Amino acid sequence: MQHCYKKDSKIINYTLQTDPLEAMYWSTYRLKKTDVKLLDKFDRSTAAEIKQEIFDDIVSREPNPSKKSKAPDDEVSKRRKAPKPQYVETGKAKQKARRQSKR
Repeated sequence: MQHCYKKDSKIINYTLQTDPLEAMYWSTYRLKKTDVKLLDKFDRSTAAEIKQEIFDDIVSREPNPSKKSKAPDDEVSKRRKAPKPQYVETGKAKQKARRQSKR
């Protein structure tokens, strides 16, 4: 599928080549810069700049599924504390004992 990107009154044709091809429609797929393929010919540095602009534009418009939403900041979560780890030292001692018995 061809797409167009307008830069300085110039239209640049590109396509997205994901692996698998259906991944471009998935909400959980994280687009990579290497997935953007330019159909027009440019020198290497210009092509890299254009790819970066297109990639940034796409990512800025799409929600990023890898970013976790922030935990709610309510009074229940403020009062609730994580349990204190109790058997950390005991676990280390058990690991040492197992290593020595295997030798």
